[in-house]
Amino acid sequence: KRFNWIQFSCVRNFRKEVVIMEFKKYEKLEDFMRENFELILEKEWLNCLMVGNCLEGQKIGIEGWLLAKVQQNQKTELIILYRKPWKLIMYSPTNNLPDELYKFVAEEVYKVESELLGVNAEKEIANKFAQFYCELSKQQYRLIKPLRILVLENLLPKEKVKDALFREATNKDKEILAGYIKEFAKETFGEEKTDEEANSKFEYYMKRGYYVLEKEGKIVSQAVIGRKLIKGKGISGVYTAKEERGKGYAYNLVYTLSKKCLDEGAEYCVLYTDAENPISNHVYEKMGYLQRVECEELEFI
Repeated sequence: KRFNWIQFSCVRNFRKEVVIMEFKKYEKLEDFMRENFELILEKEWLNCLMVGNCLEGQKIGIEGWLLAKVQQNQKTELIILYRKPWKLIMYSPTNNLPDELYKFVAEEVYKVESELLGVNAEKEIANKFAQFYCELSKQQYRLIKPLRILVLENLLPKEKVKDALFREATNKDKEILAGYIKEFAKETFGEEKTDEEANSKFEYYMKRGYYVLEKEGKIVSQAVIGRKLIKGKGISGVYTAKEERGKGYAYNLVYTLSKKCLDEGAEYCVLYTDAENPISNHVYEKMGYLQRVECEELEFI
């Protein structure tokens, strides 16, 4: 069977069945979305990073991106998006996990991108891909953060919390919030951000939707609306000043912001949490957030 230059095939005898695997690389975002977006949106809460990047790509273009899918016997097994300088994002609509499949996709991705920084996907998928890719690239991989995706569709009754003012951030808050951005990056990812990087992130958050909780004139907690989605809203960047923790401010802020999103028409709210932090996970569950899947962000070194 002949394929054009952007397709590759692999025919192997697997469990006494002929298995035909194809790797299709897209040059145009509209082709990628036409063939895959419906599948992606079936679990938009899981694919919020992929959805957000696709919508952003419609505005800024996809130069340097890798957009691809892997089919096995003409059934889509994996959908892939890679945008430098971030990690490769991967989604399996079938959730199939045979080594043969991930060895194949690692080989085909390596042909196109031999210097990936890492992968962000559901736990088993991320590790299977990383294992085979790093064998090819002569690298190792390490876990940056174990992540848990929580989804909210119906808010539970609000618990009693300390009263505080919920509001949108303004440019007057830049100095204090740039400091919070640096502290959040250090605590969450072990990253040291410069003042310039923190200021740039502040401007980016302002465009997305930046919200704070203020008590007696002091900002005690922050949260951000995530990338633009179709059906839901993502919430990220939740941070409470160290000296203000344990007072219910994060609960108050995220609850109020989640209610705002649902009231404005979002079908759901989604957020990533640290899977190893039972306190924060419990806080979100008290609002009605439910655990869906475990993900991992892996770095190649």
